[in-house]
Amino acid sequence: MYVDSGSSAAKFLDAIGEAEFSHWSVSSNKWGDVLERLAGELAETRWSAPNEQGEQFTWLRHTPGEAKAAVQFAALRRKPEGEMFWRYALVACQPAEGWSPQAVFQRHALKGDKERGFSELLSDLDLHHPPCEKLIANQAFYALAILTYNVLTALKVLDLEDGQQPWRIRTLIRNLLTAPVTVSTHARYTRALIRVPAWLLRIWRLFVRQWIPKRKPGRPSKRDDAIALRL
Repeated sequence: MYVDSGSSAAKFLDAIGEAEFSHWSVSSNKWGDVLERLAGELAETRWSAPNEQGEQFTWLRHTPGEAKAAVQFAALRRKPEGEMFWRYALVACQPAEGWSPQAVFQRHALKGDKERGFSELLSDLDLHHPPCEKLIANQAFYALAILTYNVLTALKVLDLEDGQQPWRIRTLIRNLLTAPVTVSTHARYTRALIRVPAWLLRIWRLFVRQWIPKRKPGRPSKRDDAIALRL
């Protein structure tokens, strides 16, 4: 079980412990000053060897606030280049058998991935509020949103470069589904100039070739729905 720092109060830690989960972790910034002081007083031999990022890990036990029992914390410290003092991070936890403090942090980081996943759906696709009061209409709205999310995610995984894989849904929409357009009106017709990034030009040309009708030779049509597009 992973929960955020709002659950690090002593009464919540007691409730989590009494629930007897096999393993759990809680972001712990409520007791930061005390825990960082205790971590700073630990002997050097208690800390693990630095990993590739210069991070070191250890265990720390402390009874926070009015908690009924001592709580185990996974502690991390690192010293950014050019700085004199250590920076600490701590996670209250009940680790599974055989886990190291580093493993607790790695597993706890998955919580952030889950939160970002919900954020992409709710924020990037603007799903915080249902569109209307009809249940069936709202179900259709959210079903289409999930379909959109799946299609865009598949497009990212299958077609985009490695450096673009961290893109959120809103970034995909901004770069792939929207484009700046300059509209100018002439005597007989209105022209829209679509400005497409060079790396997307091939995709747009394929789209135009398949879906946009070509204008016949001669003067532009007088029809209001006539379309002519050139890249």
